Amino acid sequence: MKNARTLTSRSRFLSRAARFLNRLWWLLVVVWTAVTLTFVLSRLIPADPARLAAGLQAGPEQVEEVRRQLGLDRPLLEQYFNYLSGVARFDLGKSIQTRQPVVDDIFKYLPATLELVFAAFITYAILGIVFGVLWARFPRSLGSKALSLFTVLGVALPVFWIGLILQVVFAANLKWFPLAGNLPYSKYQVEFVTGMGTVDALLAGDIPAFGFALKAMVLPVTALVISQFAVSTRLTRSTMTSELQKQYVTAARARGSSEARITIFDALRNALNPVITMLGLQFGWLLGGTILVEVVFSWPGLGLYAFNAFRTFDYNPILAITIVITITFVIVNELVSLLYPKLDPRLRRQ
Repeated sequence: MKNARTLTSRSRFLSRAARFLNRLWWLLVVVWTAVTLTFVLSRLIPADPARLAAGLQAGPEQVEEVRRQLGLDRPLLEQYFNYLSGVARFDLGKSIQTRQPVVDDIFKYLPATLELVFAAFITYAILGIVFGVLWARFPRSLGSKALSLFTVLGVALPVFWIGLILQVVFAANLKWFPLAGNLPYSKYQVEFVTGMGTVDALLAGDIPAFGFALKAMVLPVTALVISQFAVSTRLTRSTMTSELQKQYVTAARARGSSEARITIFDALRNALNPVITMLGLQFGWLLGGTILVEVVFSWPGLGLYAFNAFRTFDYNPILAITIVITITFVIVNELVSLLYPKLDPRLRRQ
């Protein structure tokens, strides 16, 4: 009996180890594919980064010297393998625009983007699920009709246009919120520790600085939430409507269960799997989709850094940002897959 249990435990461990290695392998394959495609496309663009790095007033000899320093004078295949070798050593090269190692730039700008993304993601995930459930429970109410119109507008309007309207109304005219930017560290004499304005203000114990950092986040977070709100709300409504029409809901009502218990503990739990999948994909999209919002609000994050890299054809930051976003997509999807058995007990037996 004891030997059988030991064999079963070993079998489970080996099975889990095999699944982990398989997922790690596919993570590396996805990252390699993304890096390769981005590398090839960046070399096909008809632009000369050596000319941009040397300056418009530089002569041909200076441009060639810069091209040699950047390694752009070497064969394309050699450049590719040199770059892959650097990625394996966490050396992503230097940025032409900042003259700093790209890894240092990523660690500098990524926290501000994550602060924005997490705030927007948590907000619209909660609001989307709550309003989606209410929409499914009361499909013919006046609130549901207003919600339908709002979600259509959220999908139809470009996120940068939403951001500009929010700036004009709430920042320029009403002056309720800052027009652009994040926490001004020098003004409040807050030390730059994490790169997240709210967190650094809390670490410094500066309540006015924390309040300003929160106010600075309101408009860009609102723009992101409005642009993504429709997807989570409509999917939650669709899945909840389907669940509320199934036989187990009818049986629960026949047993005398309350509508609140049926909705929250029975139907919603079964309806969440596709919603969680969609939210995982949206989180990855937000990390790359904040570029327009960060540009509009001058938010000092990875999106603004990426925009400047695209504008100046700065290849190394573009490739590095591709790697970061790709890894984020894969990791979030893996975390989502781990949540499925927690939400649906039927998957635990598979």
